[in-house]
Amino acid sequence: MWAPCGASRAPRRWWWCGTTAPPPTTAAPGPTTCASWTARPLVTEIQDWSASSPHSAAYVLWDNGAKNLYRVGFEGMSDLKCVQDAKGGSFYRDHCPVLGEQNGNRNPGGLQIGDLVNIDLDLEIVQSLQHGHGGWTDGMFETLTTTGTVCGIDEDHDIVVQYPSGNRWTFNPAVLTKANIVRSGDSAQGAEGGTSQFQVGDLVQVCYDLERIKLLQRGHGEWAEAMLPTLGKVGRVQQIYSDSDLKVEVCGTSWTYNPAAVSKVASAGSAISNASGERLSQLLKKLFETQESGDLNEELVKAAANGDVAKVEDLLKRPDVDVNGQCAGHTAMQAASQNGHVDILKLLLKQNVDVEAEDKDGDRAVHHAAFGDEGAVIEVLHRGSADLNARNKRRQTPLHIAVNKGHLQVVKTLLDFGCHPSLQDSEGDTPLHDAISKKRDDILAVLLEAGADVTITNNNGFNALHHAALRGNPSAMRVLLSKLPRPWIVDEKKDDGYTALHLAALNNHVEVAELLVHQGNANLDIQNVNQQTALHLAVERQHTQIVRLLVRAGAKLDIQDKDGDTPLHEALRHHTLSQLRQLQDMQDVGKVDAAWEPSKNTLIMGLGTQGAEKKSAASIACFLAANGADLGIRNKKGQSPLDLCPDPSLCKALAKCHKEKVSGQVGSRSPSMISNDSETLEECMVCSDMKRDTLFGPCGHIATCSLCSPRVKKCLICKEQVQSRTKIEECVVCSDKKAAVLFQPCGHMCACENCASLMKKCVQCRAVVERRVPFVLCCGGKSAEDASDELSSGNIPVLQKDKDNTNVNADVQKLQQQLQDIKEQTMCPVCLDRLKNMIFLCGHGTCQLCGDRMSECPICRKAIERRILLY
Repeated sequence: MWAPCGASRAPRRWWWCGTTAPPPTTAAPGPTTCASWTARPLVTEIQDWSASSPHSAAYVLWDNGAKNLYRVGFEGMSDLKCVQDAKGGSFYRDHCPVLGEQNGNRNPGGLQIGDLVNIDLDLEIVQSLQHGHGGWTDGMFETLTTTGTVCGIDEDHDIVVQYPSGNRWTFNPAVLTKANIVRSGDSAQGAEGGTSQFQVGDLVQVCYDLERIKLLQRGHGEWAEAMLPTLGKVGRVQQIYSDSDLKVEVCGTSWTYNPAAVSKVASAGSAISNASGERLSQLLKKLFETQESGDLNEELVKAAANGDVAKVEDLLKRPDVDVNGQCAGHTAMQAASQNGHVDILKLLLKQNVDVEAEDKDGDRAVHHAAFGDEGAVIEVLHRGSADLNARNKRRQTPLHIAVNKGHLQVVKTLLDFGCHPSLQDSEGDTPLHDAISKKRDDILAVLLEAGADVTITNNNGFNALHHAALRGNPSAMRVLLSKLPRPWIVDEKKDDGYTALHLAALNNHVEVAELLVHQGNANLDIQNVNQQTALHLAVERQHTQIVRLLVRAGAKLDIQDKDGDTPLHEALRHHTLSQLRQLQDMQDVGKVDAAWEPSKNTLIMGLGTQGAEKKSAASIACFLAANGADLGIRNKKGQSPLDLCPDPSLCKALAKCHKEKVSGQVGSRSPSMISNDSETLEECMVCSDMKRDTLFGPCGHIATCSLCSPRVKKCLICKEQVQSRTKIEECVVCSDKKAAVLFQPCGHMCACENCASLMKKCVQCRAVVERRVPFVLCCGGKSAEDASDELSSGNIPVLQKDKDNTNVNADVQKLQQQLQDIKEQTMCPVCLDRLKNMIFLCGHGTCQLCGDRMSECPICRKAIERRILLY
């Protein structure tokens, strides 16, 4: 239907809200006389009946001048019937489908789920085509050089593609090209089960285009200037990696190439037709012929890269050759190092080659050896006095490169030769950060054993624990926690106050959070700069598993953030906001009349259909209330949690949960519960087999049996030093029961409960009894009945270590450990008495008195060339 066209009211009237009257409209009321049903009105405009149903209504101008809005297809209903066509809009004939053509598949480009696709367009074109189709991010660079698999087609007909890395990206279908894969029964299988077009032994030709191959090599071995001579050359496939990358022998060297950067010349062992024989012969000639360039430096670099010992020896004898000369930005030393030619390295070292020469990226020979997984080369370079801590222009050491490439043996070799394990690159990342990012737990463990510093932060303020928590890497977190040099590091904060537990809670990394809580004993109540705990963040993001974990582990429920909000405030605020959003969505559906009003009220009252978000917020709120969260605590605006909840049914549920929690706590103090606790407290805290029967002095606690007590140096209840151990015998008065009351201040336990109540003086030392402490309290328990007896008789129980005292002790212990670390860093390692105030060129130091007497460093045993005093 186009505007203008003739229209009439449909002969059949649709039901609208239970009546047969014409539907309400936003324009002037339409005619209601019978003539209006037979008049020929004019369509003036096509409109949207609702935001969710475009072009589903039309404005009609009647003969009497009235203008009205009618449905044309909204929810399958139409109030109008076209009686006279208007002139249609403009269109391109070639864009219309052929009449009668079967086109059941509307997928653009004929792509189907399971198809393999590539991106063959330039980056700028791809970025422009992605506008409105998912956009473009830096993480999508992998898609330019990797074949992906179509895993979905969304409602906008955009294509969802999955790549071997596991990432999924949405593309404009115009960007993608279906990959033509040559399938063979003997071809190598890729990492994702795809089929590669290459086999070991195939002859391939490297791409000629320098800029294109640089782009293709991203994430596929990367591009090195030493690869420049291989452009356009023919090589042979030596190995096919699990990610389908190819190791190709070309120009006497071996490089890793993206399969898209090479083209197959001939398959291994395949017959060659006469038509292609001549071309193949020419290409093979390029592969095997010796190219004499006339440049001795270039020939030396190529011979070193190829491992041609005889030619290198011959070239080094020439007087005009420069042993440090470059070809394509690389020296012979660097080329030989990357390809593992140890014999050539030894020849070059005899010629006083510069082992610290850098290429344009700042990489030295030792960097190239680490990149090429050549541990033997690193050993030779180390003997040649190469700096194993050298940095390139990205501030990366050889250890950084080895970790990023996953070369475990090279990592071990570098660390064995004294490479520093914690130097930072230009982004502040240490090798620990890189090992966590690459998910190499074996390398991570090796670095930690070598003394890598877990506390060093990168440019974003993340130390290794923060980085593992952010990445959600539970295996790396397990390794880190098992090898932490100091336990309090688990609670180290970033600049914004976030700990590793904050990051795990914020990003819903449940396994990482469990490790931090149970294995790392992380402090659950640390607050960030906004005074939020990990529980605040988990509730705010509605991560129910994290909330359950933290609450059951003992997190405080009523800590307030900078606005005075508790986690319960956050949960109820989210619940209310989700209700309002749901109501707004329902109001936006279309024109609603009074018939919808009960639904609105029902929704506000919390009785309507609940979305997953609202259910989650409500369940979290009930869980917090059931675990004792305060319903009356007020934030800085004077609001209690219940003030933020307009849902009366939820308010009742919260009050009920809180009441049950309070009554449960009261019930737990009943005599039956106390007796059960007493039975548990009577077990030996060491063996759990025998009953406690040994009194520790001077604290007065009973923690172990007589067999286990000699092994205990500190009281297991109060952590005080144990100076005396006394086995508890039977009552000296009645001899019927065991002694069960501790007399104070003498500290003797010699009478049962019945006899002790009659005594004014201790029968053992005749000292006046000022206090009587029951057996249960001596074991660290609590008893309401005993407490009331103590109050009535004026007796005062022994001071016990509560949770606050335990926290204070933990803080003191942490400060003591930090002080000890500072002492170890600042005190002389020789005499251990004086401060370190003299530093050697190797980086180690001593006090001046010890340093003046030494000729070699006491730490690394290097000769002391210079002594520098600190002021």
